[in-house]
Amino acid sequence: MAKLTAFARGIAGTVFRPGDPKYEKRREVYAAKFAAHPALIVQPANIQDIQTSLNFANSNHLPLAIRCGGHSYAGYSTCEGGLVLDMSSFRSMTIAADKSRVRLGGGMLCGAVEIETAKAGLATVLGQCPSVGVGGFLLGGGVGPLMSKYGLGCDNILGAELVLADGHQVKANEDENPDLYWAIRGGGGNFGIVTAFDVTLHPVSNVFAGIITLESADPRTFLRAFRDFLPTAPDELTLIALMSAEPKHKPQIDIQVCYVGESAEGEKALAPLRHHSAVVHDTVKSRPYLELEQMVPADIPPSYDEHCSGFFREFDDTRIEVLADAFLSAPCRVDCFLIHLHGAVTRVPVAATAFPLRRDGIGCDVAAYWKPPDGQQAASRWIEALKTKLPVDEDGNYVNVMEREGENGVRRAYGANYMRLQHIKARYDPHNLFSLNQNIRPAG
Repeated sequence: MAKLTAFARGIAGTVFRPGDPKYEKRREVYAAKFAAHPALIVQPANIQDIQTSLNFANSNHLPLAIRCGGHSYAGYSTCEGGLVLDMSSFRSMTIAADKSRVRLGGGMLCGAVEIETAKAGLATVLGQCPSVGVGGFLLGGGVGPLMSKYGLGCDNILGAELVLADGHQVKANEDENPDLYWAIRGGGGNFGIVTAFDVTLHPVSNVFAGIITLESADPRTFLRAFRDFLPTAPDELTLIALMSAEPKHKPQIDIQVCYVGESAEGEKALAPLRHHSAVVHDTVKSRPYLELEQMVPADIPPSYDEHCSGFFREFDDTRIEVLADAFLSAPCRVDCFLIHLHGAVTRVPVAATAFPLRRDGIGCDVAAYWKPPDGQQAASRWIEALKTKLPVDEDGNYVNVMEREGENGVRRAYGANYMRLQHIKARYDPHNLFSLNQNIRPAG
């Protein structure tokens, strides 16, 4: 207790402890089943606060979690009995005079960035949820509506400033610490705490975009329609679909489409999908990009759910059958993101960044939602059954949607890039202080 009191006095920011009026709200995370009770939550005001916190966690053998938006599916935004670094004070952004790039504080939220860049007729590659933190999003890869045209979020990182496990401040870019620069583009929060990112801006104002909803008692109908359309998608078109079902309701799929280019060309590209007989709703039109991004609510309450994820190059009839059968027999509300990777994403060589998925195909993330106190077992059984039946590629996964799958799951996710990541981890975090993430074990 005396150590905690002395530590808190040395912090220029704010320290929240159990019993403090704001502690309960501060410890809340999206993944409700992982709700934990940290010994303290530190909201650092400056770099020195971060350094002091790292030293305190190290010296007292405390688990350390880094929180930006709190959206980690695996619950890594918090920890039981440890120290949570809440980066919400690092929320600054500066657009360069030539509008080619923007500097983002490591605690910025995606929605706030999009509002400001839209004022200048610009955008960078961010996701679909305004309350997601840019830190976790960019470090894990970063899929979003602009990726097929402009690459992943991590492909747009020009450089970053980090505080390492030993407290040192460093820069990572093509010229300074290039190995670290390689690793933070997809390698997650394994290597340090990013206090600032420099990312590329693109001239995006209006897009031809919206959501196409298909519905059918037999989900094979709309899954085949989606599958058959994929090979026709040009680089300007990104497709991210959400299939959903729940007992006593007809299954459906919401396909978010975003075409970056002339509306007339977007109309032509999307016509086969929009005219399918299973379409029940279509909001696609020329609209401000910001309007598309704000279709997801800014505030998303905590959720109880079980997840599984993977990647497959071929969205074949076997996989369609497995998903359709599973969703028709689901005991609770379930959904599945189907993320089409192609275009600029897959033209980057696998070895160019830590992000491993550089081949055309589908990243999938399946969730089964449950209510306490007794709903978890049925949801978990359903997810486990699906995992045994749905064929996924042996290597490759999107770490930002993974559950707690352990070292083997992380190895499979990074595939050929894992060994190099281990050696970089050994250099920058040899004692694995940053372990609450999709963790890369230090080599040796």
